[in-house]
Amino acid sequence: MAAAALLLVVFFLIKHVLLVREIVFTGNRHIKKDEMSAILRIRKSSGLFDVSGKDLYGNLMQSPWIKEGIVRKELSGRVIVKITERVPVALLMVEDKPFLIDREGYLLEQLKEDTVLLLPVIKGIDPARDKETYAEAVKFAGVLYDRRVLSYKGEVEISGQRPEDITLKVDNIVIKVGMGDFEKKLKRLEFVRGEIRKRSMTVDYIDLRFADKIVVRPSTLEARGNDAVGAVHEDGKKKKN
Repeated sequence: MAAAALLLVVFFLIKHVLLVREIVFTGNRHIKKDEMSAILRIRKSSGLFDVSGKDLYGNLMQSPWIKEGIVRKELSGRVIVKITERVPVALLMVEDKPFLIDREGYLLEQLKEDTVLLLPVIKGIDPARDKETYAEAVKFAGVLYDRRVLSYKGEVEISGQRPEDITLKVDNIVIKVGMGDFEKKLKRLEFVRGEIRKRSMTVDYIDLRFADKIVVRPSTLEARGNDAVGAVHEDGKKKKN
């Protein structure tokens, strides 16, 4: 009888005394506090142990914006929720609709209308059908994001049918990038764009896929002149094809 009475007292304390008195959120920048509360499905004055910590974590991870989270309950009635949000680094065009993605290629949400974000745009690559190409494009988008490669004249576009065909289009210049070594290739791109400006050239495309040279194809009008450039070496010399 005494044990049963004790259990009833403990149950009463848990149900009516140990209540949620404060919910503290940390790490949330994109998700608002009221949205976080709705995701958790917990509110003030509810029983502290009405929902298990495992269930709260499961609720939390249903949001595509949350990469990782920790939920801790204190007997004082304080619930501490610490999250790590996913950071959008690019836009993925899906049936002409832009979706924010993080550096793992995870879809976050469709970009709202009239929202302007200077992010690289991945076009013409199906994440389900072209998995390897998409993974490579996402890696490249992350490097572009980190290096703040932006265009104020138009979009920074990434496309390609295969990983080795990854192509960048910036300021209406087509740049064939290919797979890997993206940091090195972007440094080489800075060099060759400087050379192009020096020579006041207009070009159809730049090819960075070669180890020992950078191929520059002049535009049709430019190629008619005497200074058509076929390949630019990183020592500043040029070589005609």
